[in-house]
Amino acid sequence: MVQPSLWTTVVFVAIVLSLAAALVAAVARARPAGESAERHRRWVGGTVAGVVIWLAVTAAIAESGVLEKQTLPPRVVLLIFSCIVVAAVAALSPLGTRLIRSIPIAALIGFQVFRLPLEIVLHQWWKEGVLPIQMTFAGRNFDIASGILALIIGLWGARRPLPRAAIVFFNLSGVALLITVGVIAMLSTPIPIRRFMNDPPVLLAFHAPYVWIVPFCVGGALFGHMLVFRRVLADLRASRASG
Repeated sequence: MVQPSLWTTVVFVAIVLSLAAALVAAVARARPAGESAERHRRWVGGTVAGVVIWLAVTAAIAESGVLEKQTLPPRVVLLIFSCIVVAAVAALSPLGTRLIRSIPIAALIGFQVFRLPLEIVLHQWWKEGVLPIQMTFAGRNFDIASGILALIIGLWGARRPLPRAAIVFFNLSGVALLITVGVIAMLSTPIPIRRFMNDPPVLLAFHAPYVWIVPFCVGGALFGHMLVFRRVLADLRASRASG
């Protein structure tokens, strides 16, 4: 893989660490009424430990070279699938329940603003020869729209109640764009299902720290969208029960 410039690497790592910090901060804020200080500390400490372990494990897997071995199914596909499962399970777990009960919907949406600077980094990596054009908004990846919408709707929701239609529109469009870029990345990776044959191939998942784009950026976006869906469904059930 062509080595990305130092400044883009620093920005990318900063985005990933910001996502990790945002999760820890959200858990620290999400303290149910009556919860003991000791239990609250365990939640925060467990979240910090989980994030650090996930960072270390995914980086170690990439650096070990195990993903580059030719197997069926390709090991990089197994990594991607595992990251998606971890994000989904986390969103549906007591952790997700804790967050949707305490974090404002505007914050759950605004969290996705990280996709704006991330897409700018991806665009720069295309200019540097790290990524193919289809992985950027100059090609077929328009996920930057999710970051822009998250900024607009998040600020809107911070000022006044959001219409449910706006929330659902954001979430559905964000999921669609996330799936689109995920499929493009898979079809641009040097594995048997590759369809985009232009160079360079997508090799980020084979190298640390760039592998973190899968568990923390893709996985983080999915985690956030699932929390929003859970929050919308919880509000619907609450309104029906009260009506």
